[in-house]
Amino acid sequence: MTSCSLDALAAHEPLAGTAPYATAWIVIEQPGPWGRDALADSHLDRPVAEHLAGHKGTGVSVLLARHPDRPERSGPTDRHVWVARSAPGGMRLRHGVVTSLDDLLAWDLSAIGAGRLPAFGAAVAEPITFICTHSGRDRCCAVSGRALITSVMDRLEPAVRTNVWECSHIGGHRFAPVSLTLPDGAVHGRLDLDSALGVRRRAEENGVVLEHLRGRSSLLPPLQVAAIEVMRRMGIEHIDALDVLRVVDGVARPVMAGAVPSDTDRQVEAEVRHVDGRSWRVSLVARALERERLESCGKEPVPGIAWSCVSLEPTTGWR
Repeated sequence: MTSCSLDALAAHEPLAGTAPYATAWIVIEQPGPWGRDALADSHLDRPVAEHLAGHKGTGVSVLLARHPDRPERSGPTDRHVWVARSAPGGMRLRHGVVTSLDDLLAWDLSAIGAGRLPAFGAAVAEPITFICTHSGRDRCCAVSGRALITSVMDRLEPAVRTNVWECSHIGGHRFAPVSLTLPDGAVHGRLDLDSALGVRRRAEENGVVLEHLRGRSSLLPPLQVAAIEVMRRMGIEHIDALDVLRVVDGVARPVMAGAVPSDTDRQVEAEVRHVDGRSWRVSLVARALERERLESCGKEPVPGIAWSCVSLEPTTGWR
């Protein structure tokens, strides 16, 4: 049986514009099995799981994580928790170690999604990388994600290993192996050992690996493509250098797998601005993939769309 990652590759589905949308992230260390739905099926305390399940529609995405150097433990123990804002021009990351997750019950998820992080732990400057190994969601992440993090850990020095973790479903297992970097929200896919190590190195410089970049999570799909195209053509290496992106004409919203884009979904005009004052107008179009492809292993193929840049011109200012 063909895996979804190989099938999407064979269907020439591009990476750009496929990062899941999230303006903020909450990541909780949770040893043990995660099940299919990490929040509902893992062993998180039910009140905490139910509270965090309310993240949908807030712009917040919630992940569970574990580390190869911290084997499964039984009984009360300390847990790492991260909360990040990933929007351009204002990314922040806070980290704390707790013995109870009860404090999270007071977190306002809508406020976090809007960029107001709770007074939790301490601000962290060094980025952290998560690699999806969620076997309960898809075997591509289970097989290729697990193999990747094992290889990556073998190559990292102890001081760096602490900043690379495995995590639950990020989104888009057909692009496995997949990684997420915080606080910038950069999502990469189709990684191998060299590119994964490159993602880690570049993250320390606030950069990305463009060849494997799916997008920045705080941007909707067409704007992810616009940012990637500007970075590629203009030789921009720092992901946070593009601090303002907006839709000028058209509608930028997610298009679900299997759905045919409407006329307003098909074309978008976006404006992208660099922190140095330069700006560009980017025309984008959504087109159907050349054939149906597997979205997940073991499911039936479905149609897909891809956003692409049709023109990119410098502008003299906002209109």
